[in-house]
Amino acid sequence: MNKDFKLPPALPKLLTSPSTLAENLSTLVGQPLNLSGKTRTDGSNNRKLIASTLENFKLPDIANASDFEIVPPKKKGLPKITREFIDTYMVTSGTSYNLQVWNRIPASDTLLIKYTTGESLKCSDVRFVFSNIDIDKQIISSILVLTPDYIEDHFGKFGKPTIKHQLLISTIERNKIYNSKDRILLYPDTQKIQSHINSDFDSPSMDMAEEPKMDELFSIEAIKEKVAKKLIGQKLNNAATKNRGQALERMVLNLLGYKTKDDSLLYGGFPDIKNQLLEVKVQDSQTVDLGMFTPESEEIVFSHLGVSTFDIRYLIALTNPKTETIEGIILSPGKCLGDLFSYIANKSYKCQRSIPMDFFNKYSGKSVFNPKD
Repeated sequence: MNKDFKLPPALPKLLTSPSTLAENLSTLVGQPLNLSGKTRTDGSNNRKLIASTLENFKLPDIANASDFEIVPPKKKGLPKITREFIDTYMVTSGTSYNLQVWNRIPASDTLLIKYTTGESLKCSDVRFVFSNIDIDKQIISSILVLTPDYIEDHFGKFGKPTIKHQLLISTIERNKIYNSKDRILLYPDTQKIQSHINSDFDSPSMDMAEEPKMDELFSIEAIKEKVAKKLIGQKLNNAATKNRGQALERMVLNLLGYKTKDDSLLYGGFPDIKNQLLEVKVQDSQTVDLGMFTPESEEIVFSHLGVSTFDIRYLIALTNPKTETIEGIILSPGKCLGDLFSYIANKSYKCQRSIPMDFFNKYSGKSVFNPKD
């Protein structure tokens, strides 16, 4: 496969539309594809065949190396044909096809490529190209170009693996925060929280570990004024990350008006400050450990309130690893963290979704995009 297919397009808008991709790949329907029985070999041959076919048509211009940044470490989760943001799959036999997507949650808005223009390409932008193979005739019987949203809408959500999640904050974004006026990146609360928040800032009447009451939540703007601004320039004890995290949490609790002692037990659950739906993190490297909960995908946290990982507020202190001084703050609901930052996992993982074979077979002889019938 041409090495240029490993490079991203100059801009997201230059990607060939998925309907045009289906039209361009229609020449493959009826073409031979001899299977060796070796999954990797056959998959590679299929991908090379699709790539060589795309070369017969106008391709997006390639981005200059200085104009973009690949966000995930080691390019994990990036589609194989990056130039057209395509991953390819082969469908052969059985009653259902088990789609496996490695190192990304397909329908999420997690960043994969960030452009200096501010534009980006995300997991949800990847197009899936399926070659349905007639194994008796050893030919491609149909081509289907599907989007992650289409797959979830028609066949259900992708299974989410149990993994330890991390948030990757690039040096570029970190420096932007440091160079901003108040060194605080702020995103407003979600609509769900905004409709209940307390616009006045009074000392809390409840314990920090008590169930939150929606009409007693402080707004994220109030948390900025009362807490975040006062944290800038503060120094955390030079200790293990866990201890520094606890020290930061105590600082935040005291600034919010909760009564704590240096040796008092913290909540230890999710979110850290349960009563205010506030998760507190320290970051002195590129990654922030998120644990078992991640706002990369929506997951209900408090069912009786309808509050999800999207609504939880995150306060992330950006510290200088040498001085332990807090030099910047990110204050954002979980839903917005993926707008500038990327989610990664501490090990390789896969998301799976079963698709009935009948779905592929009914488009025999065709090349289609997100079919409606």
